Amino acid sequence: MIYFYTPSALLWLWLVPVVAGLFIYSSAKRRKAIAAFGAGGHFISRKREAFSATAATGLIIIALARPAWNLEETKLQESGRDVIFLLDVSRSMLAEDMHPTRLENAKTAIHDCIEGLSGDRVGLVLFAGSAEIRCPLTVDYDYFRMALRQASPDSVAAGGTMIAHALERTLEKLVMDEKSGMVDLIMITDGEDQIDGPDEVEAVRKLEEAGVRFIGIGLGDRSRGSRIAVLDEETGVRSYLKNGNQEIWTKLNSETLRRMAGAIQDGIYFDVGSGPFNLSQIYRQIMVDAQRTATDKQVMERYEEKFHLFLSGAVILLLISNRWRKTS
Repeated sequence: MIYFYTPSALLWLWLVPVVAGLFIYSSAKRRKAIAAFGAGGHFISRKREAFSATAATGLIIIALARPAWNLEETKLQESGRDVIFLLDVSRSMLAEDMHPTRLENAKTAIHDCIEGLSGDRVGLVLFAGSAEIRCPLTVDYDYFRMALRQASPDSVAAGGTMIAHALERTLEKLVMDEKSGMVDLIMITDGEDQIDGPDEVEAVRKLEEAGVRFIGIGLGDRSRGSRIAVLDEETGVRSYLKNGNQEIWTKLNSETLRRMAGAIQDGIYFDVGSGPFNLSQIYRQIMVDAQRTATDKQVMERYEEKFHLFLSGAVILLLISNRWRKTS
């Protein structure tokens, strides 16, 4: 069976009868002209050239459709864990107590962390007052990076920060029962939970029951805090976020995050503060003795492309046609 990788190219096969028709029309016109010339005229047949040009046209179009056969199956199997990054994109993460902002530092740390992963499925959840699954669990790290680059406070529908809701939504949407004990949830936040809602400790206990390891990363200045810079996109004027006439200051709420990590057996919390941190190194240290498992087997099917055979045939026919033209 022949498989075409770009079958839409076959729509151009209508050109084949058009080319043949042009040769027939040209031949009729030449024959008529020679008949009008009189007995001295000699008609030279171009049938072989017409056949070659017409067949070459058809072969080129088929080559463009990328014909292939000889199906080959390759079994892919990756081993690893499910690593879910839960990233706080609330406006407090725009604070500049980390250069350039807490959010950009977090994105860079996650990007560097996945560079050190191999065979692990990764997922990305963004949260503020609501939570959005921006990258389902996948081994397609390029797709994950693209989703990470686009992360901003505008990525979620509601402002504020609601940590427990984000944990519960992640558990509901991304954690499967059969992966119990093989899932790590890395939450990066400044810990400022500004909205009343489900309790964070209860939420993290649900993670533990589901076999999810909780790793909290706290970012931001712990004592003085920082203002939240905002940029007016129309005027380009830079100012600071205010509540009425009062500028808003935000700082790391370590207490909430420590309480969450301490409430469960395998909970881990890193109080980064406003200094540099290497998430990749932190994660490697945690995972040295971690259990690993095989992810689902995937079978990749691919046909062996043969377009070059058709392209070569077309070139040969055109070369032969040119030789016939010179000798006729």
